[in-house]
This record gives sequence, structure tokens and C-alpha cells, in this order.
Amino acid sequence: MSCPNFRFALGAYYLIAPSEASSNLARFDAMRYGLRVGDDGTRSAEEVMSMTREAGFGSEVKRRIILGTYALSAGYYDAFYGSAQKVRTLIQRDLAAAFAKADVLVSPTAPTTAFKFGEKIDDPLAMYLNDIATIPANLAGIPGMSIPNGLAEEDGLPSGLQILAPAREDARLYRVGAALEAWHEEVWGKRMIDFAPELKVGA
Repeated sequence: MSCPNFRFALGAYYLIAPSEASSNLARFDAMRYGLRVGDDGTRSAEEVMSMTREAGFGSEVKRRIILGTYALSAGYYDAFYGSAQKVRTLIQRDLAAAFAKADVLVSPTAPTTAFKFGEKIDDPLAMYLNDIATIPANLAGIPGMSIPNGLAEEDGLPSGLQILAPAREDARLYRVGAALEAWHEEVWGKRMIDFAPELKVGA
């Protein structure tokens, strides 16, 4: 199935999502609700707001706020956010054309198996790229689900199969997912979770 505009999805998503997040997170100003840090009666509202956001937002949240604020700024809105919204429309059209030919679409959920804990913490781009298969559904507003699809030969970790259905066709998605899971259990003789090694929890 050809969805030619999917190649633009990652860039569009990481302009749209941070832009919307930056406006929504502006509500966490330490005045109306949420965390409040440094309010000892001697600091200005701006100082309390700055201290609260420094304490309450992690590095990824701050990164998205900065990116979103930049994308929405005067002179850049049309070039970045406006263009990303046009890409969203193209992706919706690609999916509509695909669903005119198929009941559901399937793909890998991610290009790799799971990272080791903390392995990519200093490489946000690698983490963003791992979303490449799931982002079109988010942009288009269609339902999607991921089900286990076996263990990768390279590292023995689970791999996922993503199923996408047209908007408001969640029931179709669940039927296909249930049928695939039942078939997997019949082939494997047990549930996918039963293949997982026992996790060791550190002290």
C-alpha cells in the first residue's frame, strides 16, 4: 500500500505536537493550579513561575516548549506550523485512499525493539525516529493498536505489529486484533507474555 506523504509525518508531528504542547503547558504558571515552588512572599510572580517550571518540567518537556514556541513565533508560523498542518492533510488523504482499498492497514510498530533503559536518554532524535510508524495515525486522528508479533532474532526482545483502521472504526480494529492474537496463541501454544524472561528488579 502506498502512502507517499508518510515520509513527512515525523517532521510534521514534531512541529505540531510541541506547538500545541507549548500553548497548553503555559497554563502551568504556579498561580492558578499545579506545583508552586519558591513562593516565600519575597519573590515576584515571574520568579515563582520560573522556579516552578524549572523544578516541574523535565528536559524533554522544556525541549518541546522551546521548539513549539519557536514554531509559533511571528514570522515562522506559516513556514513551520502552517506547513506541518498541510502535511497532516496530505497524510489524511493518503490514509483515506488506502482505506478505500483495504479494511485495515498493518505495519511494524517500531523500526527496532525496545531500547535498554536510559540508553537513548542523551539522543532525543533517536527516540523521535522510533515513532516513525505510529505518528501517521496520530496526525490523521485514526485508531491504531499494537499487538505482540513474536521475538526478534537479533536480541530476543518482542516486536510489535501495528493495525490501523479508519476513523470511528475502533470495533473493526478490535476484531482484527483479537483474531490475530487468537491465531498467534494457536501457533505458539501460549501467550506472547509467557515468552518474556522474568524481570530482575533492583534494590
